[in-house]
Amino acid sequence: MMNTLNVPPRQVLLRLPEDLAAKLARAVAPRQRNRFLVDMLRRRLSEEDPELVAACEYMNALEAAKPELAREGQEWADAALTDPVDVWDPDFDRETFEREVAEAQARMRAQQAKPTGGR
Repeated sequence: MMNTLNVPPRQVLLRLPEDLAAKLARAVAPRQRNRFLVDMLRRRLSEEDPELVAACEYMNALEAAKPELAREGQEWADAALTDPVDVWDPDFDRETFEREVAEAQARMRAQQAKPTGGR
């Protein structure tokens, strides 16, 4: 297992289906979503799914037989981040996105502000 304590994190862009993004916004506070996703991925990937292991072993064998595939994969992994999503995704609507995020945050704040029925 690689020591991740001294390795700077790699930034990735995830595109989530709208329904999943809305569930994430409702379930996890804004400044906790990254940690939530990292923890969830770490747990899930550490389960060593036999199909995932087999796929990785197959890809490693392919890359060993065809070094150009390994180079291509490394180029992809080393690539700089792309332009902002609204530049390369014609379906992205920043105004709607920002409005929906603000609405989700307002709902979360309202939910957190509700008094609990303590005794």
